[in-house]
Amino acid sequence: MQLTSCISFLPRCLALVLLLVGGSAQSGTDPDRHSHEHTPRLVIGITVDQMRPDYFYRFWNHYGEGGFKRLLDNGFLFRNAKFRHGHTATGPGHAAVYTGTTPRVHGLIGNRWYVPELGREINVVEVPDSTYTTVGGGPRAGQNRAPGNMMVTTIGDELRLYSGERSRTVSVSAKDRAAILSGGHTGDAYWFDRATGNFVTSTFYRDELPEWLRSFNQRGLAREFLQRTWEPARPIETYVESRPDRNPYERPLPGLYRATFPMDLSEIMRQPNMDAGILNVTPFGDELLFELAKTALVEEALGQGETPDMLLIGLSAADIIGHYFGPASKQIQDYYIRLDEYLADFLDFLDEHFERDEILIVITADHGAHYVPQYLHDLRIPTGHSNFHTRLNETLREQLRGHLERRFGTDLLLSISGPHIHLNHPRMAELQLDPAVVRRETVRFLQSLDFVGGALSADTLDQAEFTEGVRGRMMQTYFPARSGDVLMWLTPHTRGDLGTGYTGHGTPWTTDVHVPILFYGYDIPHGQSSAPVAPSDIASTLAVFLNSPFPSGNTGSPLNDLLYGH
Repeated sequence: MQLTSCISFLPRCLALVLLLVGGSAQSGTDPDRHSHEHTPRLVIGITVDQMRPDYFYRFWNHYGEGGFKRLLDNGFLFRNAKFRHGHTATGPGHAAVYTGTTPRVHGLIGNRWYVPELGREINVVEVPDSTYTTVGGGPRAGQNRAPGNMMVTTIGDELRLYSGERSRTVSVSAKDRAAILSGGHTGDAYWFDRATGNFVTSTFYRDELPEWLRSFNQRGLAREFLQRTWEPARPIETYVESRPDRNPYERPLPGLYRATFPMDLSEIMRQPNMDAGILNVTPFGDELLFELAKTALVEEALGQGETPDMLLIGLSAADIIGHYFGPASKQIQDYYIRLDEYLADFLDFLDEHFERDEILIVITADHGAHYVPQYLHDLRIPTGHSNFHTRLNETLREQLRGHLERRFGTDLLLSISGPHIHLNHPRMAELQLDPAVVRRETVRFLQSLDFVGGALSADTLDQAEFTEGVRGRMMQTYFPARSGDVLMWLTPHTRGDLGTGYTGHGTPWTTDVHVPILFYGYDIPHGQSSAPVAPSDIASTLAVFLNSPFPSGNTGSPLNDLLYGH
């Protein structure tokens, strides 16, 4: 009797199970969204140079409903994203986002690095033995610009290969390195030429500017914006989240004698030797970049083909403003209030051309930033040095050179380039000095200095394997063919811009490696995660959405399961 009842009840049990499974599927992601054929039509990557994660919430009460709040209320935020490499700078950061790996693999160990064979530093996007020239720029535009120093592919490169060269990537920024390294080897990259106020490219990509870009440049928006005055977008007395406008921790714009509002750009441009680069020390530089991005999207018909495209936007003004004024400034607060408005306008523009589920947006940063060291020092927060009128790099160079001369009887220091210390190998060979001994003595001396957080010799980095913490990040900064004999890092709150008291980055500490990652659009659910992730996880995440191969050197992990709670 009981067995018969169970058998008769079985169909209803199965029906209930199917109902529950169906309900679960409906409450989660739409299966059609994850069919093999369905991908976003357009991926938009926005990298805000020097953006700290706290800017989302610190200025929340000043934001409108259509920018950051729309993105956060409808997107997914990763709140514990940290770079896996230690020398946090623009070049390595942008490369990490789109190659999915670290300088140890992609080879870009800084914005610049010393090349002993050339006897000088090279720019991260300078290919010394090339003949590339700048297209559309003035006489001071950088030459030999190309992504040739990047040893691996980007997600855009792989998408183009995967699609039979039908998918396209367009990358724009004020900085050449941001545009070039994001755009990869097969995309198109355009950046701002400060001498002319035009956007330019390199003959690596094309021999002449596309017609739409020539027309954009002819509009003269940069010259128009340079007639503006930068003053607060809101009543300045409401900017209670930042320090007083007049304070000793900020640097005035070139041509001005004060670092306070208002800032008349036309007055600055009347000063000798001024150029359009001053625009990117104001929010208007990024306003101009959004206008370029919108034009490129329409004129290149991005997202309108049979295969997905990518539009990558590197917002550089945030970094330059940060270096001049610092994270506690009225200027940085005003920048983010204005960026919120720019984002709202851009999202409205996208709504006119796409359905929300046709586009996928990811917002992140290439590095963070720390507060002005002298500001922290005056608050009695420990800093590695207290003489903020002396360039720290010069102090370090003098002390290390003097120590090596006393210890070995000769000057053995060749260069200090970022965290990389190069020693004079021909001189060591001439004196029959063991390079390993000199490297060990260099490390020992560096670690005796209060402002040095640590140092590792190339011998240690070649033989050991550090996987966690600061040493793990410095390991991921080491590329044997380009790195120095010793890698060093400073103590927290020490590095300032050019070694002075202004805001800086470039260290392996949390202030500099911690950045936001925000996904929006497509079928991205609303939510957030505090799981430990990294910007180098973005490339493989996009690859999963696009059904595309991972970049060739990818070492990051897709975030898709975290996005959907699997």
